[in-house]
Amino acid sequence: MTDPVLFYAASAALACVLLLGALDKLKDMAAFSGAVTAYEIVPAGLAGAFAWGYVLAEALAGALLLTPGAQAMGAALALLVLALATAGVALNLARGRRDIDCGCGGPAFRGAAARGAGLSWWMVLRNALLASWTLPVFAAAQGASRSLQWADAASVFGLAMCAVALYFTVNHLLASHLKLRQLHT
Repeated sequence: MTDPVLFYAASAALACVLLLGALDKLKDMAAFSGAVTAYEIVPAGLAGAFAWGYVLAEALAGALLLTPGAQAMGAALALLVLALATAGVALNLARGRRDIDCGCGGPAFRGAAARGAGLSWWMVLRNALLASWTLPVFAAAQGASRSLQWADAASVFGLAMCAVALYFTVNHLLASHLKLRQLHT
């Protein structure tokens, strides 16, 4: 059993990250499709379709995490989206291919590969930590330990916003680390 505040905060935070990520990719689908092509995992002719499917799955996972009764399904789809992204990064790192655009989106990573700061094992760790945000969602499927009180709304909002802020702070620190790595090589 889990406290409903943790459940709702985890759902909201993960939904924010996924929806903002999908929105950023939708702003420049050509660039995201190019990043998918650069990973050299799916055939180049299917990269555009895969990119659209990925972004739609990311947005759907975010929306489901905010839909009462569908949060567990949203968490499962979020895990799939994160697993695909993480597997792509890990596979390319294993191939020794660091200098490609991660396709993550957001201002921290936009153009990172052009600056020589592409993929990193830190991204794999970041995605694993992000995936851990699904644990309270799955635990809530077992039943909440108490009912949600009206004052819990402030805690849910505060926790969710702190988690989202932490995620974006880590992204910016990661991008800065990659830039510094480039400068020292």
